[in-house]
Amino acid sequence: MPKLNYLLRTSLAFLSPHCLELDAVMKDLLSVTLNVSLEGDLGVQASLPVRHGGLGVRSVVAVAPSAFLASSAAASALLERLLPATCRSLPDPVWVETLSTWHRLGASSPPQGADAYRQRSWDDPVCKATFNRLFQLADRPSQARLLAVSAPDSGSWIQTLPCRNLGLHLSDREVRVAVGLRLGAPLVTPHPCVNCGTLVDRLGLHGLSCKSSSGRLRRHAQVNEVLARSFRAAEIEVELEPRHLLHNSELRPDGATRDRWSRGKALAWDFTCPDTLAASHLSVTSIKAGAAAAKAEAQKKLKYAPLSNSGDFLFYPVAIETLGPWGDSASELCRELGAKLARVSGDARSLTFLKQRVSLAVQRGNAASVVSSYRSGDQSVGLAAASQ
Repeated sequence: MPKLNYLLRTSLAFLSPHCLELDAVMKDLLSVTLNVSLEGDLGVQASLPVRHGGLGVRSVVAVAPSAFLASSAAASALLERLLPATCRSLPDPVWVETLSTWHRLGASSPPQGADAYRQRSWDDPVCKATFNRLFQLADRPSQARLLAVSAPDSGSWIQTLPCRNLGLHLSDREVRVAVGLRLGAPLVTPHPCVNCGTLVDRLGLHGLSCKSSSGRLRRHAQVNEVLARSFRAAEIEVELEPRHLLHNSELRPDGATRDRWSRGKALAWDFTCPDTLAASHLSVTSIKAGAAAAKAEAQKKLKYAPLSNSGDFLFYPVAIETLGPWGDSASELCRELGAKLARVSGDARSLTFLKQRVSLAVQRGNAASVVSSYRSGDQSVGLAAASQ
């Protein structure tokens, strides 16, 4: 791909009819590799960058004009000095044609100044136009999905370098489910849920919100284990599901530090993973990304108000939706924990690695939840990761 990108920046590749053929081959290879249908708008979304809700496997047709325009703009000053004065004022038909092609992809105002030298400055308007078209044509559940998967950090699992020995690895089934949920692709054949009897459609979304799903417990345990290990790596001792934090109180958050965290107070957290596409959340998640996580964090704060009011604890609700958006409190806790990890390890990427591990744990739980709707007592999803 880097070699291909260089060719796009230095040639008139966008004029070639074979770009469409190359896109078709790449889409077919991706579909075979992931075992996910990429027909129609599914393939269009997959070709978007991760930050825009796609998989980052870019379309040559969409990228080529932006790549050439950025390269041409960056070389314009040098060309002005190299060309004789008689040539400088002549219009460049190639630039005009490329810019026209760029406009036809949905972009409007070309970047100016130093921004014109950056390929992303040309590419982002095209990606936003494509995303907006998908959003406008989508039904309400699909709109909620598109908003969620384009939220910050929702694609952290895609950007993780897979390493089985470090637990940074998803099985083939987990990858297929994660990609299918992100794109809204069919994952299962219709069937009654073995846990509650509800009819599950071909998208397989029921397992994400089914109260009898075993995957929810697995996801909950794995995320809390990732957080606990991160605290310990930052030299902060923690206890999972602590008892008797307050006198005459049965409140049991998912974890609490035994060491002081900040301002002489200990820290307690409680994790939850609301389903972005649950019927009870669609009215807000189809309007704003992360709305379900924000609501869940507010409920957690109310439940654990006695801890916060005791003066001994700082309480952080940690809400991450099934499709990836993080709540504000979850992001704040990870930023603080990532900073402590960076000071101990000396690695400035500690926060990125922490978010990637949490994101992978959520995806493993999603896969287990989808599978649990047709395979009762399934133990094959996520066990390898849980044993790391």
